[in-house]
Amino acid sequence: MKKIYIFGKPTCSVCKDAYNKIRYFKEKKDFNAEVIYFDMESVDGLTEGAYCEVFDIPTIIIFDEQKKELARWVKKPPISEEFLPYL
Repeated sequence: MKKIYIFGKPTCSVCKDAYNKIRYFKEKKDFNAEVIYFDMESVDGLTEGAYCEVFDIPTIIIFDEQKKELARWVKKPPISEEFLPYL
């Protein structure tokens, strides 16, 4: 199963928009991927962010089944035409 990592902060309105957009895509398009949110104000979020080389928020990364990075968006949520082909 593909994984979608969303890195953000609870106080960031663009991060909330990115998360809501991805959840909306998942509900409407019913794609088979796990959506995981990482709070960059927590130790776990910072650790995973460092591992994934996240330097700005929001960052959205799509990984394939072997955890190979397929796509990445930084500072803005992707539009559906950019996002959906990877799913």
